[in-house]
Amino acid sequence: MKHVLLGFILLFAGCGTFQKWGIRSISPVFKKGSDHLTRERSWDFFKESTPANLKFLELLYLEDPENLTLLSLLVKGFAGYAFAVPETLAFGDELEGIENSTWRQEAIFQYTRAFDYGLLYLNKKSISSMELLTVEEHKLQKLLSKELDEDDLSAVLYFAQAWGSLINLQKDNIALVAQVPKVKVLFDWVCGSKKDIDHGVCDIFYAQYEASRPKMLGGNPENAEKLYLAAIKQRPHHLLIRIGYIQFLILPSFDQEKYEKLSSELALEFEKWGSLGRDSLEDHSEYKGDQEINLYNAIAKKRFEMIEKNKKKLF
Repeated sequence: MKHVLLGFILLFAGCGTFQKWGIRSISPVFKKGSDHLTRERSWDFFKESTPANLKFLELLYLEDPENLTLLSLLVKGFAGYAFAVPETLAFGDELEGIENSTWRQEAIFQYTRAFDYGLLYLNKKSISSMELLTVEEHKLQKLLSKELDEDDLSAVLYFAQAWGSLINLQKDNIALVAQVPKVKVLFDWVCGSKKDIDHGVCDIFYAQYEASRPKMLGGNPENAEKLYLAAIKQRPHHLLIRIGYIQFLILPSFDQEKYEKLSSELALEFEKWGSLGRDSLEDHSEYKGDQEINLYNAIAKKRFEMIEKNKKKLF
């Protein structure tokens, strides 16, 4: 503990060289901590605690703007927060029929921060913003492979997530929608390098990619359903995948029969997951071995509650 405290003291005392040394010495600690953040079970706690932590990371980064570890964490942090909190609340507003949702605007704002940090990260890796927008898809894939390596996967993944989410939240912007193929190239590069990165993010993307585009723009709901069902079978305890299946396929098709079946299954799974917060010392929950996806399940539970609250309006 005393070594950690010494590191923090060095951040804000002495000359800039010592500050940067202190920041870089503890940067791996922040990275390791971020990898364990998905064990958080409380959506409300995550909502309240994350902004301060992100601001702290920003302050550290301003002291050491060449620190790629912190920059990658900022991309991941703002994209993850945007998805978990404002986008979830914007989804609730959408279900309620609220127009001009302030949470939708907040989600766009936070995703834009992640996007901007992602652009900065790639610029520092010799990939310019202009190249991202203008280079043909097959050439962009080669450029990524040339300039990046395994250490860059997380930053590129969450940059791509932020970019794709900005498009999804602003589908009336034709110029943005035209950038979807670039987002897919980024995911293809990441997922081709490490398919199981971050607990099924690739599975979620490819299913949503097929589901959220209209058929005239290449969307394929039949294939999306196959991808969702395969992902659910492979990751039965990852309840956010089931919520994605509902959100992007079942609700748009107004398929009440499928929804009732899946919602009954989900209610049971949330009950099992909830037994992790047991009242006794006994813990027989089958979710005990999957606590690294607690946060995903907390987000799923929040969105499921919103859907159930508005079910009569939806069918």
